[in-house]
Amino acid sequence: MPHDRLQEFVIIDYTKQMVILAVVKEEGEEEKEKIIGIGQYYVDEVTHTADVAFAVRDVCQGKGMGTELLSYLTYLAKKQSLLGFTAEVLMDNKPMLRVFEKAGFNVEKSSAEGIYELKMLFWKGLWPVLLRRVLGGS
Repeated sequence: MPHDRLQEFVIIDYTKQMVILAVVKEEGEEEKEKIIGIGQYYVDEVTHTADVAFAVRDVCQGKGMGTELLSYLTYLAKKQSLLGFTAEVLMDNKPMLRVFEKAGFNVEKSSAEGIYELKMLFWKGLWPVLLRRVLGGS
């Protein structure tokens, strides 16, 4: 892979995106760690929200790892003065939907072609303000 292309994967502009990993130490291995989850968001500079996504290894699901990843991503996003998250979730992915629902966001949900589009604000009542900002109103 060319060096320039490789740089896209290893150099992160934390003002535009965030990536975190969940790791555990390998059994019997003193210095070795295994990645069991990843969480990330990409900032929409117009709306001051971010598209969020995360994944957890199958064997680690149902143990609160997704909740922890989302919680820490939320903490980081708030520190960055973001207003909320957006996400796309398959309609049949009930565990992922529960993670978002129990996070305490003000969630707006719409559906199309088997996918829920979620808009989650950290504070209630912001969508009208945000919409006016995006559309150029006062």
